[in-house]
Amino acid sequence: MKNLIEEFKNFILKGNIVTIAVGLFIAAAFGELVTAFTKGIIDPLLGKIPGMGGNLSAWAPFGFGIGFIFSAAITFLAKAAVIFFLVVKPMNKLIALTEKPKDPNAPTPPPPATLDDVVAALKDLKKQ
Repeated sequence: MKNLIEEFKNFILKGNIVTIAVGLFIAAAFGELVTAFTKGIIDPLLGKIPGMGGNLSAWAPFGFGIGFIFSAAITFLAKAAVIFFLVVKPMNKLIALTEKPKDPNAPTPPPPATLDDVVAALKDLKKQ
């Protein structure tokens, strides 16, 4: 049972679940913003085209529902801020607390091989 709990903890703390959940939430909020833009700008423009038919959205002053867009943008930013401060930041802190501290005396890994290094190694192999 302890093994199962440890495995679940590792699964949750990888951040994948939180990343997916935050992405879905932000996508839903962004969808509201796109819907508001469509209702506030696109539908009224289409409604002015002859033959398109009448009322495609609620008419606002000057024929554009700019209020829809501002409201959706504010809602989107508020939801994103809440998710960031109440989910993402605490999750990042929790992940940082569970990571093992890095040894300052640990040797630094060698730099990645360049193309010249690879070519030189191949030439050496060819000579042998």
